[in-house]
Amino acid sequence: MISSPEAINEIFRYDVPLQKYTSFRTGGVAEIFVEPLGTSELKKVLQYCRGEQKKIFILGKGTNLLVGDDGVKGVVIHLGGINFKNVERNGRYVLSGAGVNLSKLIRTVALSGYGGLEVLAGIPGTVGGAVMMNAGGKYGDISDTINSLTTMAFDGSIIKHIREDVAFAYRGCNLSEQIVIDVEFQLNESKIEVVLEKMDEIYSEKQEKQPLGTFNAGSIFKNTSQYKAAELIDQANLKGFKVGGAIVSEVHANFIVNTGNATSTDILELIKIIKETIKKKYNVSLSEEIHIW
Repeated sequence: MISSPEAINEIFRYDVPLQKYTSFRTGGVAEIFVEPLGTSELKKVLQYCRGEQKKIFILGKGTNLLVGDDGVKGVVIHLGGINFKNVERNGRYVLSGAGVNLSKLIRTVALSGYGGLEVLAGIPGTVGGAVMMNAGGKYGDISDTINSLTTMAFDGSIIKHIREDVAFAYRGCNLSEQIVIDVEFQLNESKIEVVLEKMDEIYSEKQEKQPLGTFNAGSIFKNTSQYKAAELIDQANLKGFKVGGAIVSEVHANFIVNTGNATSTDILELIKIIKETIKKKYNVSLSEEIHIW
C-alpha cells in the first residue's frame, strides 16, 4: 500500500476495478481511487499527487471513456462526493456542482420553467464532464448556456472563469490541468410543457437513432469538417463488424457496443480497424471523441 497523508488516507482506496464506473463496463483497476467529499479534500488529494508525482485521472460517470484492460497507474479522482452534487437556483441562474447527473439537472430546471438545457436531452454523464468536452449535438452545446464556472487547477488553486474566459470548441475546451468544480448556467424563462415537449422530442429521436440501453460510450469518433464519422463508417459497410465481444452498432455506425463479454482490447482493436479502413477507402483520418486511459 502506498503511503498517503493522514488527512486523506481514509478516503484512498487501492486496486479498485473501474468496470462499474464506465458505461462500456470494461477496463482494469485504478492504482489509487479517491472520492473527495468537497473542495478541501480535493485540494489535499491534488497536493499529494503533485508531491508524489502521481498522474491524475478525473472521472465523472465514465460515459465517454475507455479504460485499458491493464488499468491505470496513478490517482483516479471521482467527483461523486456529496458537495459536488449541489444545485442552487436564483431566478434564471442555476449553479450546479460538477458531480450532478446532467440528465437530472436538465429535468429539474425544465420542471422549474426554464429552458436552454433541454437541447442536451439524452446525453449521459455529469455536468463537469459535459463542460470539459463541450457536450452537445445538432440542437446546441452545453457552452451555449454557461454564464460562469469555477475550476481547481492541479496545483490546488481555485479559478473563477466568466464564459468569455474559456475557449470552447467542438467537443473540447482549453481547461487543461483543471477540474471543473461548479458551473453557473443562464437560462430562459419558458413554459414547463414547452420545455418538456422539446426534451421528449429530442430524446425520442435519439432512441430511434442510437443504441440507448446498451453498454456503449457514445460517439467513438469526432465528425470532421467535411464528413460525419457515422456516414463514412456506414458507407464502408462496417455496421455489425465484430471483434470479440465488441461490435459496431447496427443502429448507429459511430457507436461501438459491448455485447456483454467484450474487453477493452476488443474495443481498441475495433477502433483501429475502423480508422484504418476509413483512411484506406476515403483518405480521411478519424480522431477519437472518447477518452482512452
